[in-house]
Amino acid sequence: MEYDLLENREFEDWLVKLRREFHRYPEPGWLEYRTTVRIIEELEQIGIPVIWGRDLYAADCRLGLPEPEEDRAAVRRAIEETKREDLIAGMAGGFTGVMAVIEGKQTGPAVGIRVDIDSNELEESEAPEHRPAREGFASVHRGNMHGCGHDGHAAIGLGAARILCANREKLGGTVYLFFQSAEEGGRGAQAVVKKGLLSNLDYFYGGHIGINQAPFGTISASTYGFMAGTKFDVEFYGRASHAGKAPEEGANAIAAAAGAVLNLLAISRSGKGISRVNVGKIQGGSGRNVIPDYTLLKAETRGGSPEVSAYMFERAMSVCRGAAQMYGCDMNCRIMGESRNAECDGEMVRFVERSAAELREIKEIIPASDMGAGENITFMMNEVSRQGGQATFMLLGADIKAPHHSSTFDFDERVIPLAARLFAKLALDLKSEKRK
Repeated sequence: MEYDLLENREFEDWLVKLRREFHRYPEPGWLEYRTTVRIIEELEQIGIPVIWGRDLYAADCRLGLPEPEEDRAAVRRAIEETKREDLIAGMAGGFTGVMAVIEGKQTGPAVGIRVDIDSNELEESEAPEHRPAREGFASVHRGNMHGCGHDGHAAIGLGAARILCANREKLGGTVYLFFQSAEEGGRGAQAVVKKGLLSNLDYFYGGHIGINQAPFGTISASTYGFMAGTKFDVEFYGRASHAGKAPEEGANAIAAAAGAVLNLLAISRSGKGISRVNVGKIQGGSGRNVIPDYTLLKAETRGGSPEVSAYMFERAMSVCRGAAQMYGCDMNCRIMGESRNAECDGEMVRFVERSAAELREIKEIIPASDMGAGENITFMMNEVSRQGGQATFMLLGADIKAPHHSSTFDFDERVIPLAARLFAKLALDLKSEKRK
């Protein structure tokens, strides 16, 4: 069937402008206030109903929330930048993100699409060879940058919404388009799932820019190798004392954390699958002559299967408890984020291959590519599959200028309108597919 995929310069320029706006004002997970406001404004202008704020989450299932003062500062900044206190007041406290609901004029399936919107804690390069710096859309929020393409994903979601709205007469069923907060760190999807917003979806999909390092015009219809993992903070509590006069009265929290770091990295890897452990940050102490009474350690474990992931985390906790005991300290662990293994559904993958082949800009379709990392979308994929629906996660080819999560990351913006058309066309074509 012929659709109006908005193959015109105005549409493409609009998407690039949105991407560059999101890039200029990056916000990390649970603090995407300005981003959420702008998405709501664009969706309402298109004429699409939205669900947002506390209606989007099971509040107690949100992981890795920022400290209250950090949240208040982000709220103040977003109000100053948008003048939309009326909206921001309803999402303050880490209730960012949006779900758009697009109802077709024909009968058909319930389709879910996920795009993520959060940024990374990176300082963006100011080098003239870095295009965002050269062309004036580099981050103005110090210490934050879109270094993983989520600015592009947000624009893709809005583009898909606009195309679907333009084709309501041909759209079958209802499309639920999730603009997800806090993908980085594996923090946001669980709370959406627990709220029940993925109940009764027949089909579900998402995608990521540039992960497979394929050029523009290439897509992977599915991914494998999703790694399960746990991101955790360990706090070591010791006793402060004078380091010269009475060291025996203290309990050195840095020593406990240092022992934990060395032994975490020495955990025996599993022979039953891929396993990973990393310590990314350690922070503690107050002065050279004070036995430190507190140290924070940020770490993660990963596994290629649920069994291996559980093994790595259990060993990590054993190491941390032992290190605390060795140095006379107490410890506390907080789970800050999680990811799960997932598999794409073969029937859904074959459908994506057929539908995508009809887009003239797509030159190559790879059936499957290795993800080799964690992705918070796996909670959503597994929930849809558990209820009898089908899900896949695509990789979207785009030439990238530097690795993801680096200060000079950038990508070929042509992928944005192409991916928007792909996401919309899949939803339109699913009208003729069987429902669960």
